[in-house]
Amino acid sequence: MNSTVSAGRPVLALLLVLSLTHAVIDLTSGAIVALLPAMREAYSLSYAMVGLIPLFANLTSTFTQPVFGIISDRSEMRWLLPLSVALGGLGLAAVGYVSNYWLVLAAVVISALGSAAFHPEGAHAAHNLAGERRALAMAIYSVGGNLGYALGPGFAAALIAAFGLRGTGLAALLPLALAAFLIWLLPRWRAHEQEAAARKREQAEPGETNWRGTVLITLVVILRSIIHLGMTTYVPFFWIDVLGNAPATAGLVQTTYLLAGVLGTLLGAPLADRFGTKPVLIASFALLLPVQAVLASLRGWPLLIGLFAAGFLVVSTFTTTLVMTQEYMPRSLGLASGLNLGLAFGMGGVGTSVLGIVADHFGVLVVMRCIASLVLPALLLTLALPPVRLNRA
Repeated sequence: MNSTVSAGRPVLALLLVLSLTHAVIDLTSGAIVALLPAMREAYSLSYAMVGLIPLFANLTSTFTQPVFGIISDRSEMRWLLPLSVALGGLGLAAVGYVSNYWLVLAAVVISALGSAAFHPEGAHAAHNLAGERRALAMAIYSVGGNLGYALGPGFAAALIAAFGLRGTGLAALLPLALAAFLIWLLPRWRAHEQEAAARKREQAEPGETNWRGTVLITLVVILRSIIHLGMTTYVPFFWIDVLGNAPATAGLVQTTYLLAGVLGTLLGAPLADRFGTKPVLIASFALLLPVQAVLASLRGWPLLIGLFAAGFLVVSTFTTTLVMTQEYMPRSLGLASGLNLGLAFGMGGVGTSVLGIVADHFGVLVVMRCIASLVLPALLLTLALPPVRLNRA
């Protein structure tokens, strides 16, 4: 009994380190998104050009994360964890020092490449350390990313307020320090993960890939990603351009939406372990449907409450869809993570760029209505998903 408990402690500690690394990686991503209004002013960008910034970041993830996932399945490379977090920080730092729009895109691609390298490797490592509570373990892994992405706007705003746009240079300090710590930790990490993997090998062999489930869950994630990225990208402009609020307060609406997602992740994982991933996913989209439909008509505190509810429901599905993708592809965990976090999420970036064109021609209010219209097809696709049965502790 005592040996079992003591053996489990290092695994939990590594999951927490993995969550912290995920937080720092996504902090850089969230900070870049939060810089979009400032970059629009600095470079006199149109909405379409603004939309290209998350598009370039997400296309990088789209084409490289599945590749990193395949590599992770064939040969686990935990050294990618410190390298990826360093690249994420350096890319964000460069945004404040470049001289034109195209170099901004290049810096964003560097940061996105770090994120692309991390997510399949990190999700694979989290699965290996999960034991039987897979949704809970993925929630620990995911909540760091959600929290980091939520804090990104405030982090960026604080740097700019204190040091100007070149304050982003300080953003590299935390990622580089964490990268150094991960390099020191890697030998112990490998030992504990090998121990956890040995225990998993004593269980039944994983089944074959469920391609119907994989395709359907990928389509669900694409729609969910357009909703999520559309909200984080264009809600600040809705707040500024439609409602007439000060640009300095735009970070408030992003933070409200994203912090609600952190809470949704923490509460959604135990429900998924208890009731199953598919029922929880159906409930999330069913509840999101009316919330998203009325969001564009709200003002003031009701809008912030609606944003909190929407963020809670949308971001809470991240862990559920990741676990379901891995369950549909039990022999290719890295590729499953690459498809879920890379290809599908990257296609959401393509959708966000299309929303930028819509905003230029018809306004941000129409964009908000377009986002709301995507919830129903996401719900219908979720209802068509084959069931997934998780092991429960």
